[in-house]
Amino acid sequence: MATTGRTEDTPVTSTTVDLERWPIVKTLDREPYLFEFFQAVRMLMHMEPEKEVIGRFTNPANEVVRFGAYAPVAFPASQIQELERPPDGPVRMRVNFMGLTGPSGVLPLMYSEMVIDRLRARDRTMRDFFDIFNHRMISLFYQAWEKYRFTIPYERGERDPFSHHLLALLGLATPGLQDRQDVSDDALLFYAGLLSLHTRSATVLRQVLTDYFRVPVEIEQFVGAWYPIDKESQCSMSETPNYSDQLGFGAVVGDEIWDQQSRVRIQIGPLTLERYMEFLPGGEAYRHVRALAGFFTGKEYDVEIQLILRREEVPVCELKAEPGPQLGWTSWVKTADFRRDPGDTILEL
Repeated sequence: MATTGRTEDTPVTSTTVDLERWPIVKTLDREPYLFEFFQAVRMLMHMEPEKEVIGRFTNPANEVVRFGAYAPVAFPASQIQELERPPDGPVRMRVNFMGLTGPSGVLPLMYSEMVIDRLRARDRTMRDFFDIFNHRMISLFYQAWEKYRFTIPYERGERDPFSHHLLALLGLATPGLQDRQDVSDDALLFYAGLLSLHTRSATVLRQVLTDYFRVPVEIEQFVGAWYPIDKESQCSMSETPNYSDQLGFGAVVGDEIWDQQSRVRIQIGPLTLERYMEFLPGGEAYRHVRALAGFFTGKEYDVEIQLILRREEVPVCELKAEPGPQLGWTSWVKTADFRRDPGDTILEL
C-alpha cells in the first residue's frame, strides 16, 4: 500500500490514496472486521470518486472494490473477513454474509468443501469462478441498500430521485431550468418547504433571507413608487377617441402614475462595512439576494433593498485608490460619530 500523498494534478488510484487525508484507511486495511460492510464500501468510494459506482452496468475492473465470498464455513464473527489492496486494480474485499459458498453460501455444502480443498492445493480457479457471480450479487445488494438512502448519491454529486421531486415542487424539474440561478439549486432545495408554498408572504421571505445570509432582515410592504405610463396610454388630444382621453374614466394628467402596492423593500442590516460591500452591485451577496428575491416574488412585484450600515463602521470619506469612495453608496460627510445606523443606500434589484 502506498504511503505517499498526491497533488491536485495527480489522479487518484488505488496506489495513491492520501493517508494523511484519510487516516482511517490504515485502520480499515489493518482491521477490516471492525467496519460495517455498507459504511466500508461507502468510505472506499469516497476516497476514489473518479472510479465507477459499483452495481451498475460498467466494467468491474473500473470499480473501486472487487467483492468475493470467504470460503471457510466457520461461524462468521464480522461482516467483512479480509481486505486486500493490490498494487494495481481495485481493492479486494471478502465478506461473510453473502455468497455462493462460505458461511452464508446458498449452494450445497459440498461446493464450499470443494473450494476449501482446492485452496489447500493452492488452486484458486474454482473460488475465482464463483467470485464472478459473488461480486455481482454483493454489488446489487449494496445498490439495493443505497436505493432508499438518497444522501448517498447526493454525496457523489449525482441528482437523486428525492432531489428531483423537490425540484419539481419548485418548478425546476426540467433539466433546462436547472443551474440557471445565481444561487445554487442546492440552496433552493434547502428552502423547498418555504419556496414551494402557494401563498407568498413577507414573513417567509424574511425567514429565507435571514437564514441564508445570517444577517438581520426586515420586509417593508406597500412601498409606493412612480411608474411611467406608455406613450400610447397617456392622455392626449387626438382625432381617434381613446380610453385615456375620457375624463372620469382613464384620463391621467402626466406621464407617470403612483402605485402603492407593487413594490417591496428588503431592509438588510445593520451590517459591518465588509458585509455591506458584498451587498453592493457587483458583490456576491447582491447577486444572491437578487436571485432569491426574484425567484420568490417572480414578476409580480418590484423589489428593492435598503442597506443599513452600523454607525461605528461608517468610513471617513477619503480620496484614495483602493477602495475609493462611491457616491451614494460608501461616501458620507462625517464630522462626528453617527447617532443612528445610516440606511441611505437603496438599490433596485
